[in-house]
Amino acid sequence: MRAGAKRAITSVVFLAAATVSVAAQQGAGAVQGGGRGGGRGPAGPPFTLSSPALTDLQILPAKYGCAATPANVSPPISWTNVPPNTQSFALVVQDMEPRPMRGVQPFPHWWIWNIPATSTSLPEGVPNTGELTDGSRQTPSQLQNATITYRSPCPPAPQVHHYSFDLYALDTKLDALASGASRDDLNKAMDGHVIGHAVMVIPFHQ
Repeated sequence: MRAGAKRAITSVVFLAAATVSVAAQQGAGAVQGGGRGGGRGPAGPPFTLSSPALTDLQILPAKYGCAATPANVSPPISWTNVPPNTQSFALVVQDMEPRPMRGVQPFPHWWIWNIPATSTSLPEGVPNTGELTDGSRQTPSQLQNATITYRSPCPPAPQVHHYSFDLYALDTKLDALASGASRDDLNKAMDGHVIGHAVMVIPFHQ
């Protein structure tokens, strides 16, 4: 991919994918590192999201798309250089392509919060339950008579859609937010508590 195209996609993600005003809370860019702050020393390396199965700006493997059998299997992800004072993480996966019938809001495919601050990854195939054994919470929904939490990307052929994986480091746990909460509920609960943001953008077509 040409550098100009890559920068354009990245700019779209940082403007549209952030579900809260990360830049306003951090006073800088939308990705914050794990180093010291307050001007008392050099910034640490950036808070980074990655995956053994996905590559930023590279096509999503078919096994994580809606035509796979089984479908709705979440990919493994991991992160490094967590900001100091992180108390929990929240992950939001969204289809970034505008949908006229839905306005311009990204279409959510997964939102999970209260991921423990000690965690550095999520495994492939996170269980489809409202609350996980580590205290993480998510929102199950019904799709094709199956209860799911992660909804596989399924853009209409032959279109290419871009999916943002946004991980937020929070300075609190969202214990008041019960499993089953809406994406808007999560946005409101995170507001004012984001201390780091890392993102991957994964295109997909059928």
